[in-house]
Amino acid sequence: MRVKWVDYAKAGSILLVVMGHAGFPESVRSVIYVFHIPLFFFLSGLFFSFEKYPEYKTFLKNRFLQLVVPYLFFNIITYLFWLTVGRQFGKDALFDLDPLKPLLGILYGNATGHFLEHNVPLWFLACLFITENLYFLVFRKLNKKFQFFVLILAALVGYFDYKYNHSLRFPWGMNIAVVMLVFYGTGSLLRFWFLAEAKSKLILFSETVISAVVVLLVAQWNGKIEVSAHEYGHYLYFLVGAFAGILFAVSLSKLIDQAGLNLNFLQFIGKNTLIILALHLIAGSGVKAVSFYILDLPMSIYEITWVKIVYSLLSVIILIPGMLFFNKYLPFLIGKSKA
Repeated sequence: MRVKWVDYAKAGSILLVVMGHAGFPESVRSVIYVFHIPLFFFLSGLFFSFEKYPEYKTFLKNRFLQLVVPYLFFNIITYLFWLTVGRQFGKDALFDLDPLKPLLGILYGNATGHFLEHNVPLWFLACLFITENLYFLVFRKLNKKFQFFVLILAALVGYFDYKYNHSLRFPWGMNIAVVMLVFYGTGSLLRFWFLAEAKSKLILFSETVISAVVVLLVAQWNGKIEVSAHEYGHYLYFLVGAFAGILFAVSLSKLIDQAGLNLNFLQFIGKNTLIILALHLIAGSGVKAVSFYILDLPMSIYEITWVKIVYSLLSVIILIPGMLFFNKYLPFLIGKSKA
């Protein structure tokens, strides 16, 4: 059963991801990066249930099909696109990157060091797979009170790794996964509270406003965060800002849902975040190619704020036929069991 406000929150998250890659000023990106990645992990944790998976083998197979298969598929097709077309244009044409490095990067699964130069956002799927496996293996036998203690311990381990490990990046973002475990686990442990609790519109509005203020303050104090690069700025500010951003997204999405607004487009986007994550950079390249080579518009237009907004939306909209195609004919390649 779909939960409408969760789809709204997922749609908002993926749109922030697209905007984060659209070249907005650092002040805007700092706000986006405060919480958009932790929010994804939190929303993923909301629907995890040990009751659904009686044994690890079943869980591993399920998540392999839902995350690793799409990770490998989209890596291969975007690598081939980069190898034959993408590296001939833009910033990729300015330096001579060994084509083998991104290919090996698929196995390494990290966003830094040009290892996923062909499609950096795919680091998320690998890291989510590791995070979910960590959660299953570590938390399966623990009672609920001790689970919260272990989440705090994970936050501390993540802090010491961040503070003292400045160069080593584990395969598939394993050290990032320890930090993301905090948000995934919070979503899982508090899922009944978030999914079942009914709040008045006044309370939701108040939560939205207060949490938004906290996010803006953290963005100003902490600067730009880059989770994919294992960069959190001030670690405590990062945690506070991330949870404030999660509360902001949840409260705003619930407020929209309670207002009775049927935002079908957002709900559709929320159901297809994986495709957007995997293909929005190529879609954006297509938008720029059309504007430059066909419409004869200068690339300098992408320095204009409203153009960046339109560019972000177009990068999503032109993927809609692909979303419909994959959902109908190739659902197994996007982690879905049926059309």
